[in-house]
Amino acid sequence: MRSSRQIRDFAPKKRPTQRRSQDTFEALVTACTGLLPVRGYAGTTTNHIAARAGVNIASLYEYFPGKDAIVAQVAERMVQRVLARLAEGLPRVMAAPGQDAVRRWIELIHDTVSREKALVSVFLHQVPYTNQLEPIQAIGERLLQFSRQVRDRAGAFVRPDFSDASMHLVINLVTSTIMQSVLDPPQDVSRRALLDELVRWVEERIRA
Repeated sequence: MRSSRQIRDFAPKKRPTQRRSQDTFEALVTACTGLLPVRGYAGTTTNHIAARAGVNIASLYEYFPGKDAIVAQVAERMVQRVLARLAEGLPRVMAAPGQDAVRRWIELIHDTVSREKALVSVFLHQVPYTNQLEPIQAIGERLLQFSRQVRDRAGAFVRPDFSDASMHLVINLVTSTIMQSVLDPPQDVSRRALLDELVRWVEERIRA
């Protein structure tokens, strides 16, 4: 029996090697990146993408089988930016005293998500296959790796029995709370108050 789940092609037809073709490829991805927050996933078509990129539709289909493959590239670039910002900010987190590392880490995640708010909203609420995209699937493991470094830096501040399983639970809570606070912030609670409470919650669970 045929599955009702739609089969989508997320891979480009080819990866350009020449500078001119690379520029065309990147122009299409950049155009889609700008269109998704404005027109939405359903309202963005390959014709819109080609027009915004300044290329003809035949050039688009030379590199991509359809819109979903371009959207997948947008997701890949977004994840790369998020991970790069977290990696860039990690030394500042690691340089903090143990009791301050948790706060700096949570604030870094919050600020990083806030920078990508428009696209995150599209992928979370509109794109029907977000969780099927490999870059999205990989981000959880990278967050765990970063968080392990923060845990190790905190040293005696962290409970010796704070396991990777416990860390997974904490990361899920932190990221889901931050996502909600960025995309749908409560009207009666300030950002500072929310992050203060989140820091306290995490510290209660990890503190030795």
